[in-house]
Amino acid sequence: MSLTQNAIRLMHSMSGTSNEPSFCPTLQVLHLKKIGRIHDGRDRWTVVLSDGNNFIEAMLSTRLNHKVSSVEIARFALIKVNKFAVDTGPSGNKFPIILQCDSVLNPGSRLGNPEDIFKAQINPSKTKRDDFDTLIPPYDACAKMDELERTTKRLKSTVDDHHTSLSAEIQKLEDEEKRIRDKLQNLEEKKQHYANEYGIPNVKDDDVIEINAGGKIIAARRCTLCQLKGTRLEALFCGRWEQKLQRDNNGRIFLDINSDLFQVIVDWLNLLSISPEDDPPQPPSVDEEHKYTLNHLKALFTGRRHSSFPGSPAKILPVVDRFGDDVNKAINERWTSLQELEAGATFLDNNFEDEEQFITSFATGCTSDIITLNVSGTIMATKRATLQVVDESMLAQQFDDTKWTEQGCDNVRVKEWTPDEVSNWTKSVKGMQEDVSNLFIENSINGTELLALDRDGLKDIGVKRVGTICLLLEEIGAMKEKVNKEAVTLIEHSPYCFGKILDFLRLKHLNSLELTGVPALPSVCEHKRGMFETVVRYYFPGDCSTLVLGS
Repeated sequence: MSLTQNAIRLMHSMSGTSNEPSFCPTLQVLHLKKIGRIHDGRDRWTVVLSDGNNFIEAMLSTRLNHKVSSVEIARFALIKVNKFAVDTGPSGNKFPIILQCDSVLNPGSRLGNPEDIFKAQINPSKTKRDDFDTLIPPYDACAKMDELERTTKRLKSTVDDHHTSLSAEIQKLEDEEKRIRDKLQNLEEKKQHYANEYGIPNVKDDDVIEINAGGKIIAARRCTLCQLKGTRLEALFCGRWEQKLQRDNNGRIFLDINSDLFQVIVDWLNLLSISPEDDPPQPPSVDEEHKYTLNHLKALFTGRRHSSFPGSPAKILPVVDRFGDDVNKAINERWTSLQELEAGATFLDNNFEDEEQFITSFATGCTSDIITLNVSGTIMATKRATLQVVDESMLAQQFDDTKWTEQGCDNVRVKEWTPDEVSNWTKSVKGMQEDVSNLFIENSINGTELLALDRDGLKDIGVKRVGTICLLLEEIGAMKEKVNKEAVTLIEHSPYCFGKILDFLRLKHLNSLELTGVPALPSVCEHKRGMFETVVRYYFPGDCSTLVLGS
């Protein structure tokens, strides 16, 4: 079937609604486009119609939408227009409105080489194709529409690629943030785990903490000792490690340090607690002779092995520049924030690792490893490991485990008794009935539990006779006094000289634990140097003395 020649020109010359049944032109659909919806939600379509010579844009009645859906009206389809109307737009251009039509066939390609009817109207007296070609260049609307479709596809592909790349970058940001948050969460869970295992419930700022600092008892409130947040000193007394800390026979926290210098630090903390934030006290200081040891103590309690400050970049991130300026800026700022958060998380993780190692190496140990010394009337206390840090010294030999047992430290062993040993002790009590000793085995009472028994406890394990209960309470009380009485070893030397030696050994022991650097030789006042060298050579015979005195 052929197209109706000059039908487009005739339709363009008309106005109003065509009711002429003899004029039902057959036209070809060159292009179809949905331009929106009307108020009731139905789609609105436009079509480009051709009669082979000219083409014109027309509007489809919404009553024909079903023909679009069924592909009766489609690109290159031939339709027979049964009824149409012609409207005039604001610019004076006319456009038909197709009201009724029938589908004919679809040849699958364009018929003829039509021109835009509006350009053909430039000189309507000329009807030959060659005349139009002399007025304007030929315009292939279908080719332009094909190009439009190609460019639309390219635009959509570019936008899709952009969205994919942007989504991938945002996902990388989300993944990095989740990784860092998980790292911080793991750290908090680790802290909580240790707090549950080693901490104590109901920790209060006003708790009074008694500290055996090298043989001297120093007391302070928990909040006073924990003022320097994030330091080892705070970690030591915050309560998170309370049950892991080494304690003396009276349950006080034991620190193997110079007692006088620790008192200087506590005095400064007391001043800090009552000073305005904008006017803190001057840092703790001492005379030149003791400054070196004090600085080591300050570094021990406030320093960190991992000293990188939060915000220090771990690596240089590439700058994102493949999106728009605002998007690039927002993405790069978020990467910077994540990098700073990562540095902070690493800093906190390293500090907690340092805290755990510090507590384990410096502040833990058995009560039996605390050695109390009476140095010519001055009480000093230290760890056995400190006295043994120089193998060749007399102190290392005097206080090794074998010799220390021989010095009569078995009074502390009561806490380590088994139920059988508790039963044997009960049998040794004068006047005790033999069947009573079996009650301690039956109830698995060990040495520590023996010392904790009171009247009600004895009744609970089956001791019934009042006289037996009174006798046991008296003997247990005497045992407690014996256990709590510290074994003290007499050192018949100058407290000044022996204290200098002890401070040096403490620093050397801390160095072996990687908690301080290599200690310098002791600083001694000139008028006591001769006495000091004599005492050193006694405890460090031969070449061993050069460790303390130098070459």
